[in-house]
Formats: sequence, C-alpha cells, structure tokens
Amino acid sequence: MLLCVDFAGKKIKIIGVERVEKKFKVVASFEFDGADLTGALGEYLKNTSANIAEIRVSGASEDTFHKIFILPDLKKRMLKSAVKTEVIKAFENGYQFKEEDIGEVPGPGNIVNRKMMTVGLKRKTLEELSRMFADSRIKPSIYTTYPVALQALLEKMGILSEESLAFMELDSPAGRIVIFKGEEIRLTRELPLAEEEKDSESSALAKDIYRTLLFYNDTYPEERVSRLMFAGSSTSSEIKKSLSQKAGAEIIPFNPETVFQCTEEASNIHPGCLGLALLDPDRSSFGFLPFSVQEKKKIKRILALSSSVSLGVLLIFALAVSRFSLDLRNLNAFHGGMKGEIRMKEDRLKELPLEFVSQSIESSQPFWSEILLELAAIVPPGVVLRTFTFKKMKKVWQGVVTGVADGSDEINSLLLVEEVQNNFVQSPLFNSVRLTERELKGKQVAFKIIYQLDI
Repeated sequence: MLLCVDFAGKKIKIIGVERVEKKFKVVASFEFDGADLTGALGEYLKNTSANIAEIRVSGASEDTFHKIFILPDLKKRMLKSAVKTEVIKAFENGYQFKEEDIGEVPGPGNIVNRKMMTVGLKRKTLEELSRMFADSRIKPSIYTTYPVALQALLEKMGILSEESLAFMELDSPAGRIVIFKGEEIRLTRELPLAEEEKDSESSALAKDIYRTLLFYNDTYPEERVSRLMFAGSSTSSEIKKSLSQKAGAEIIPFNPETVFQCTEEASNIHPGCLGLALLDPDRSSFGFLPFSVQEKKKIKRILALSSSVSLGVLLIFALAVSRFSLDLRNLNAFHGGMKGEIRMKEDRLKELPLEFVSQSIESSQPFWSEILLELAAIVPPGVVLRTFTFKKMKKVWQGVVTGVADGSDEINSLLLVEEVQNNFVQSPLFNSVRLTERELKGKQVAFKIIYQLDI
C-alpha cells in the first residue's frame, strides 16, 4: 500500500492507495486533528506497518514558497547560481528549494530570458516531518508541497491548459486557493473559514476568494482567471454560483474518479493526497529529502562502495595467489602478462601529474556558493555592500569589503555598521576581521572592513 500524508492544512489528511490494473484504488481515507497528530499517526504507522510499501508527504503550506523568476539565458551552472541568489534575496536562507526551467521569455530587443519555476520548503519543517517517521519501518520516499501534488492530479485529469485555473479546497477551519496556468504555479494562498455564514453572497469567504482573483488579475493584467474548480467538505453550491457570477468564470467539476477508484466523499476531501499518489519520486522536479536523510543515504553508499572495494581487493589477492601457484611451465606467460600490466601502469603514472595539477587548480579556488550564502546571512536589512574583493597573498586569501549603512538616523546607521562587523567576526568563513574606515555621510555611514577567508 502507498500511504500519502498531507500536512498542508489544519487537519492532517491520509489516504492509502493500491494500484488496480490501470487505475489507483483508495483503500483507506481519514483525517487527524493537528493537536492529536503525533500519537495518532505513530499508532497508525505501528498498526499498519506491515501493509505499507511506500510513504509520500506534503508539508505545511505556510512553510513553503512557489515563485517564478525571469533570468538571463545563461549556462546551466551559472543559471542555477543566479536562481539561488534570487531565492535568498526573496526568502532568506532557511529553505531547501529546487528549480525547473519551464521555457523561454522574450526580452527587450532580441534578448531571450529563461522562466525558472522554483519551489521551496523550510529546512526546519523537513527535519520535523522526518522525525515524525523516525520510528516507522518505512521512511517517506519524497517530501513536497501541496500545490506540486495538486498539479500532478490536475495534469493527470487533463485539466491544466494555458487558460488560468483557480482551484479551491474549502475544508473548515481553513481553505486553500492555488492558481495554475499550464505547468506554472502562479499563486497560492491560505483562506480562513468562518464556522457558519448565513449569506453566501456577502460572506467573508466569497469576498476573500474574489479579492484573491482580483489580485491575480492586477498581477497579470493581460490575463484573467476563466475557470474555477472547487473541492472540500465546506464547499456549497451558493458559493460556487456567487463566485462564478462575480468573476465571470466557468465552474469546472472536480472528478478525480476518472483516475482513482474511490468514493466521492474521499476524493472531495483529499485532493492533495490523491496528487501525492501520482507523483514519481525519481522524476519529480520538486521532490525533497531532509539533509539528515541525505547524509544517511550518502553514508550507506560509501559503506556499500567500501564493501565492494574490499571484496575486489580480496578477489585480486585470490587471483594473485592462484597465479603464483601455476606450474613453472606457465611462468613465461605470466611474466608477459605482468609486463603488460606494468606498461599500462607506467602510462597511467604519466597522466597523473596532469590530473594532479588540474585538481590543485580546482581545489585552490574559494567555495563561491558558501561565501555568497554566508554574505546573504551576514548583511542585515539597511546595509548595502558596494564592493567585495579578495586575492590570494601567499597561502592566505585576503579581502576588502566596503558598503553603506542606511538607518533612520546616524546612531542607527552606526549600530548597523557594528552589527555587520560582529557578523563578520562571528562567521566561520571569515577571520582577522578589522573595521578600518567609518565615515558619516548625512544619516548614512560608509565603512570598510578587511578580512581573511578561512578556506
């Protein structure tokens, strides 16, 4: 059984799925209250462990992001670095994220840019989710986000197209709206739901959804949401009719029964879980694993490789013993083989100096990604770095950074400079940090710091 667990909302939703011919069959479907989660989930995993073959998980919506960046058409490695820089600028350095190139975007003149879809999940959240399954015999094969799982479901249903679609899951005490255009996740938002609303025409929920649709139209002036799709136990025909009239949009029925064998009730309240069941962990662009899990897998691979090497050494030793036990009549042939091996090793030794030089050049370079990430964490809001330079002096990388601190007044600007200096001092990448210049320019303070890189 494939177990799909959706942590995206206030309730924790779970389904069990089995493959039946060309369809998926939902064999279990239920919810947990968030307050009772740890005990209830642990007990369920313990009781059904023998029947579970795989687990897939989606994280809490407030701990995720989905954003499209338009970037210059660079080489793959440089483009990846540019995406990382933009993500840190927008969301700081607390997320594990992945990106996917979803096509070209015409720029000014003949310039062609790239459209990069990025999805992120907080590292802290990933580790917390991983700990929930620490005692489970089966560990989750993929962690992702609710919109990514939902996208997989809608794509399988043949719903996604170049016409914008707003999908709303309304399930008290909270709801969610996700707007798609083709393979792009354009907008995601949580919707608070009141316990009871008498007038659907003027309800806070209907107004909240309509404001979200208007915000989307303002963000993308040349587009409008032309299709609406609803799911969830709190959805009413009155809300559907009201929003359809206000937005001038078509209501698309939500029928996952075309893909799954399940009751209408189960499909209506578990769209995120149904999407998780359709994801391919090996091919999904936005599947995550906590760093702690990645490290464990890396150690297992190293141990497996070490075992293979040890076995190889033993086999070589056994072959060598076998060779030396040959009859003396075969000694000349053995010597000929040894000479051939020696010549091959001599040729290999001639190539080693070039590889050594290449390795030395690569290893002498600073770790750019670590330096840029550390800078992003060091520099507080209100401080702008103007220059960041360094060069190698003998065996040490020495550098200079200059910038301007702009607080609300001179005192706050000076405090910002002091904060920058303290951050450099406390950073594991920088040492021998000294503030050599500090100059008041109105309410701003220009500064200069010299440092050494600890690499």
